[in-house]
Amino acid sequence: MTSTTDTTEIESQRRLGRTYKKASIILGVMGLFILGVPLGITAFIYSRKAETHGVKATTGVVLAILDIVSAILVLMVFKPFNV
Repeated sequence: MTSTTDTTEIESQRRLGRTYKKASIILGVMGLFILGVPLGITAFIYSRKAETHGVKATTGVVLAILDIVSAILVLMVFKPFNV
């Protein structure tokens, strides 16, 4: 049987995890438009923090990977043009 303090601690951990999840989604969407690699890495870190607090953050992970891959592809395409 869990006590009230245990339940409060678990709820505060989940609340923190949901905050990390929201931050990873926001950073992931922003990374699609500007600064893909740094924002993608940051979104990935925040999504992993959310998952350590018991909140699923699959969207943040997917957006982070898309950010990094798309930024690398854009750099590869524009490199020959010296842009």
